[in-house]
Amino acid sequence: MTLYSVILFFHVLGVVLLFAAFGLEWVCLRGIRRAASIEQVRAWTGAAAVTPRFHAFSGPLIIFAGAYLATKMQAWPQGWISMSLLGVVGMMALGMGVSAPRMRALGKASMQPSALLADSIGRAQAPVFRYSLRIRLALGLGIILLMGSKSPLGISAAVMGVAVVAGLIAGAVGPSPKAVSA
Repeated sequence: MTLYSVILFFHVLGVVLLFAAFGLEWVCLRGIRRAASIEQVRAWTGAAAVTPRFHAFSGPLIIFAGAYLATKMQAWPQGWISMSLLGVVGMMALGMGVSAPRMRALGKASMQPSALLADSIGRAQAPVFRYSLRIRLALGLGIILLMGSKSPLGISAAVMGVAVVAGLIAGAVGPSPKAVSA
C-alpha cells in the first residue's frame, strides 16, 4: 500500500460522506414536508442539523486529498481540475450560502413556542431547497465524471454546464409541494 493509495482512499471517503450528507438533507426535507406535528418538524430539523458535520469532514478530505493527488499526478494544468474546483465552489456557495442558512432559520423558527406546523412546512417547501440540493447533486456527479474522464477544459466546461442545467431541470420537474406534503 502506497501513500498515494491511502490519500486516494481519503479522497473517495470524502465523496462518500458528501453524498451521505446530500441524502440526509433530502430525507430531512421530505420528513419536514410530511410532518404531522411541530414536534416532528423539530425532530427532522434536529436531524438536518447533523449535515454540516458531514460537510466539515467531507470538504477537507475532498479538497486536501484532491490537491495532493493532483500535485502527485501533475494534473493542475488539466481542464478537468479547474472545472472540478469551480464545481466544488458552486456546491459550497449553494450549500453554505443558500440551503444551510434557510435550514437553520427553519429549525430556529420551529423551536419557538408559537411555531406553526403550516409555517414550517411552507418554509421547507420553498423551491430554493429543491433547486439547491439538486444542482449540488448534479455538480457532484459531474465532478465524478470529470475525475474518471480527465477531460480537457472545453469538454469539462460542457460537462459542468450540463450538470447545472440538469440540476435546474431536476429542480423544476421535482414533485410539487402539494404532492410532497399530501
